[in-house]
Amino acid sequence: MTGHDEHRLPPLPFRPRPSRGETADDYVRRLAAANHLRFSYLRRYLGRRSYGPVDPARLATLTGRDLPAILRALPELAPQPGPPARRYTRENIQRNHDAKREKYAAIRRDVEDGMSERAIERKHHVGRRTIIKALASAEPPERKKIHREPVALGQLHGHIDAMLRGKPDITIAAIWERLVDRHDAAVAYPTLRTYVASRRERQGTGQD
Repeated sequence: MTGHDEHRLPPLPFRPRPSRGETADDYVRRLAAANHLRFSYLRRYLGRRSYGPVDPARLATLTGRDLPAILRALPELAPQPGPPARRYTRENIQRNHDAKREKYAAIRRDVEDGMSERAIERKHHVGRRTIIKALASAEPPERKKIHREPVALGQLHGHIDAMLRGKPDITIAAIWERLVDRHDAAVAYPTLRTYVASRRERQGTGQD
């Protein structure tokens, strides 16, 4: 399975049928076991950009089924319409920061002109805390980074932390392979990458 054109790849020797209600990863795990393949190897091959969602066209080829049949059996692989993800670019962040700086300056001018706090709140649509911040500093505080540990990792945090302690330079790919092969975990690579980066950042700053 090294070719780049999935349409020329032969189907796998053993091709179990998808079961009703199982996920794509569950099915790929059964498919790997039936053909004596490591799940991580087959999953990476089937994933878009290696660790992304399962590519239904490749899965259809390897199982000897047509694409519509795969999408009916595993509807999660069908394209899902949805709103575009909201992203904050550096330009947007800087623009918001500049606007807040201008508002702080306007608040200070109004205070110097003797305007009441209540009038300032109504004029600028702000609360008392914002007025206090504007009087304390001309520069608005930087946007805080919120650290959230991904809940999608379930009970795997301990296993991941142990691997990082045992081998600090271990790659994220190696961690992912151990989790999916040894613990039968269904781990999204981006989620794992975010968690590992946060753990390494905390270790580097001595927070652990």
